[in-house]
Amino acid sequence: MNREAAIGNRLRWASKFLTHGRKIASVTPSSRWLSQAMCRDIDRSRPQIILELGSGMGPVTEAISRCMHPESRLIAMEIDPDLHAMTMRRCPDVDVVLASAEEIDQILDDRGIQTVDCFLSCLPTPSLPREVNRRVLDVWSRRCHSKVFTQITQIPWLYQSMYKKIFHQVEFQLVTRNLPPAGVYHCMELREDYADLARLPGK
Repeated sequence: MNREAAIGNRLRWASKFLTHGRKIASVTPSSRWLSQAMCRDIDRSRPQIILELGSGMGPVTEAISRCMHPESRLIAMEIDPDLHAMTMRRCPDVDVVLASAEEIDQILDDRGIQTVDCFLSCLPTPSLPREVNRRVLDVWSRRCHSKVFTQITQIPWLYQSMYKKIFHQVEFQLVTRNLPPAGVYHCMELREDYADLARLPGK
């Protein structure tokens, strides 16, 4: 992507952020370094089913499509029509679905997909309704083979304690080259009482 296009994307993203506030995960689109960090568990050597929640303008979607096995299948979900259209233009070979995270089960069922190998979330988890977060975690626990919940964050370490209330294991990968510095949580092993709404993030 050239400099002019990148600046244009940042301005469009900032407009979305000002319009939707905390419903957008960050004030800037994910850099290529942050997008690459999200791809830690993508395996180039074998076909995988990959699910991305909250594609935004498509930087992570593009990174996944570039590093995955040629026979892998990527389903990217985005609720905002404008951002959905941008991701489709950016990644024309990806199955980009205009849908809410609440519809994950239906989206996968419609495609005959029982399980996924990689589950990547770019959703603004702390700002979502608790019931939506519960449903996302429930689908992940039932359908994801890798048992790793990969979550992007634009505020390093701030939400680490929140994720530790939900998962037994939480690894944080700092990405200093992102502007501002950001990172990725790689979470494993849901706690037995994760569905207790008092534990779940959100409103």
